Amino acid sequence: MNLVKKLKPPDTDVLLRVMQIADSPSNLDAMQYILFQFDFKDYEQFILECPPGSIRFNNFLRVAVFCDNLGVLVDGGALDPEVIFELYPIPWAKMEPIVMGMRRELGWPDLFDYFEKLGRQYQKWWEPKAKKIKLPEPPKGEAPRAALRPMARPTLVQATRLARPGAVPARPGAGVVKPAARPAAPARQARPTAKKPAGKGKKKGRR
Repeated sequence: MNLVKKLKPPDTDVLLRVMQIADSPSNLDAMQYILFQFDFKDYEQFILECPPGSIRFNNFLRVAVFCDNLGVLVDGGALDPEVIFELYPIPWAKMEPIVMGMRRELGWPDLFDYFEKLGRQYQKWWEPKAKKIKLPEPPKGEAPRAALRPMARPTLVQATRLARPGAVPARPGAGVVKPAARPAAPARQARPTAKKPAGKGKKKGRR
């Protein structure tokens, strides 16, 4: 393990603030999603399955904004890049295709540019270090575990239907997502018929 340089009190103060932000529940969930679940390579497919406002879209933005802010602090000299790289992975290589798609669609060529710069620095720092690190071997006598089968993604048609308001998820094994049925109109109740007043009897004649 490489030893990082000693931190000065101002550096420690900034780093502790960054740690506090990174350890918030929302940012932890977002980074967990990017590291363990996110696997999109195509921007259009990502937008279909994770439209703006969805949880996965917001998770993507949280990580991109956090890493972009780290890049600003590193570029401005407030944080040492080696210290940041020892603490946090910078997943630019994984998120690059989607960021590039956002730049094209929004006409924003420098969107998350500090994230990109920091990510490329991270790759140069990590590649020689990765060659020196050996993964631990499994214990002897332990049978290798079967690889988990990845969940199949929905088709473009299914993803489009799921993104529409009012759609309901399909039952297991169903090929098409059917929209929710409209509630039936309540049956009209028959009005009670008014009873006619009984007719007055004839007056009896005098005897």
